[in-house]
Amino acid sequence: MAVGLEDLQKLELEIDSLRYISLLFIIYFFFFSCENKKENIDNFVSTENAAIEELTHAEILYTENGKLKVKIISNQMERYYEKEDKIELFGGVLFDFYKFDNDNKKTILRCERATINNSNNLMIANDNVILKSADDKELITEQLIWDKNENIIFTELEVMIKTEGEIITGIGFKSTPDFTEYEIKKAKGTFSIQK
Repeated sequence: MAVGLEDLQKLELEIDSLRYISLLFIIYFFFFSCENKKENIDNFVSTENAAIEELTHAEILYTENGKLKVKIISNQMERYYEKEDKIELFGGVLFDFYKFDNDNKKTILRCERATINNSNNLMIANDNVILKSADDKELITEQLIWDKNENIIFTELEVMIKTEGEIITGIGFKSTPDFTEYEIKKAKGTFSIQK
């Protein structure tokens, strides 16, 4: 059986037609198989827990009537804006609470990490929290909350307060941010320090 030139040309046209149809099928398959539904995109790229700002060696200043009220220094800071505007501080955090007087005295709070929620005006200090007043009173606890609206600091956890002559322990604490006026709930005892 002899194959002529005309038959070869027909065969090449059929092969080219099959290649063309196959290419159209592949393009059609990829084009119509891709969906960009919002939930698929949200699941693939989740920005819900992503920080909108990240800083190292950050400093935040809170002022009132042009006077410095609180200075915050942190080794690392991440700011989030999900449902609430909040700042996460970690790697060691230092708060200086300034008293509006002529002496410019300050109370110092140190902790490992803290959260500042600007939506409800609460700051929560966590892990190895130490609050030291200008007159050398020292509070030690694991969590301390500063309510900027009420201008108080408090905790419901165990606390220990050291003064020059005694150590007081208890569960629950409430104070002014400068640590000049305070109360301990459920006091466990008072011990005099012998020198």
